[in-house]
Amino acid sequence: MTNRSRGRSAPLRAALAALLAAALSPAGAFAQGAPPQRTPEPPPEMPKTPENQALASWLEGFFAWGAGHVRLEEIAQVKMAGAKLIRAQKTFEADKRLNDQIFAVVEDGGRSAIVGDVFVDSDRLQKPVPVRNDADLAGLQENLKKYLRVPFRLALDPAADRHLWKGVKLKIDTGYGYTDVPALVKSDDGALLFLGRVWDRHRPVAEQRKELIRLDSTPVAGPADARVTVVEYSDMECGFCKKRTASWDALTAKLAPILKVKRYIKNFPLTSDHPWAFRAASAGRCFFEVDPALYFRFKAQVYAQQEHLSVGALDTFALDFAVANNVPEDAFKACYLQQKSITRVLADIAEGYTVRVRATPTYYVDGVLVSWFSDNVMEEYLRTVYLKGAGLPLPTVAPTKSPAAGGAR
Repeated sequence: MTNRSRGRSAPLRAALAALLAAALSPAGAFAQGAPPQRTPEPPPEMPKTPENQALASWLEGFFAWGAGHVRLEEIAQVKMAGAKLIRAQKTFEADKRLNDQIFAVVEDGGRSAIVGDVFVDSDRLQKPVPVRNDADLAGLQENLKKYLRVPFRLALDPAADRHLWKGVKLKIDTGYGYTDVPALVKSDDGALLFLGRVWDRHRPVAEQRKELIRLDSTPVAGPADARVTVVEYSDMECGFCKKRTASWDALTAKLAPILKVKRYIKNFPLTSDHPWAFRAASAGRCFFEVDPALYFRFKAQVYAQQEHLSVGALDTFALDFAVANNVPEDAFKACYLQQKSITRVLADIAEGYTVRVRATPTYYVDGVLVSWFSDNVMEEYLRTVYLKGAGLPLPTVAPTKSPAAGGAR
């Protein structure tokens, strides 16, 4: 992902688009040495049987809130005994920038599904090689290097093994330590790599997300008895995070008489694009440990100086902030970019990947993804779900200009 004023994509964002295109193109992933061809016709939509409609309804929980159509397609080129590889695409009615897709491996009659983003290795499809150890991931790793802009490595994760699949961790080097992206690889041939995890098809996605997000010892603003719990994943070097923080403050003040909302803040620094974001997250974590109010004060001041900061300037800024707020210099230096604060920031990033954060800022409202692209969408969601539509429709506002590389979460 990048600074919101420059576009949005996580370290994996641009890569995934290329990976998915390769995975689904018959002339790319499933044919070797084939000449360039016209864009192939998409697979037909799966029949609208009650079972498929139930699956589409469940998978919609992975997409952003908003009216739209979810289309299911079976990727027949990938064969799995007793299971199907399915692509789900959601087309939004109001804002086409939110259009998105996700992949799922659904076992026949099974309770769970593997959901995430997929990469198909055409060489392994044609020359299957069972996956037994880390060395068998070398081909996938070399292919991924074509797309990922950050240092990484693949490692087997036996604790995540399941029938027909080997657990894998995509370990991304942030420059301050590794953070893990959960993944699975098809064990019999190593041809299919899923960047994702196993989800329970019999439970709402939002409910499962809430269980995966750790709220203890996390910065929070808002009343303790709030009816609504929002979790924000953000980056202090992200321009759009700064913008939406101002939007959030105005919205909560507006709704305060009729709806109590609290917002937890998770660190999701985009180290591939933002050189000082991780350092700011570490400093913020140190100030939070002294006094939670200091975290929000520091973050506000970082946003105020965002355009003028650099790695060196951030270091000086953080130290000056510590001294100005009666945090002993030695105490701050013992925390800043040290193991405890680094470990917590890395944990926030890993958690974000687990619940499919792919941009900053990302908002989960009681587990539901609300993509705050348009200025009104957060208020529309809160009024629709929690206030029975009171105050709707909202006055029309000019659409927020989309960053160059895409939209928002």
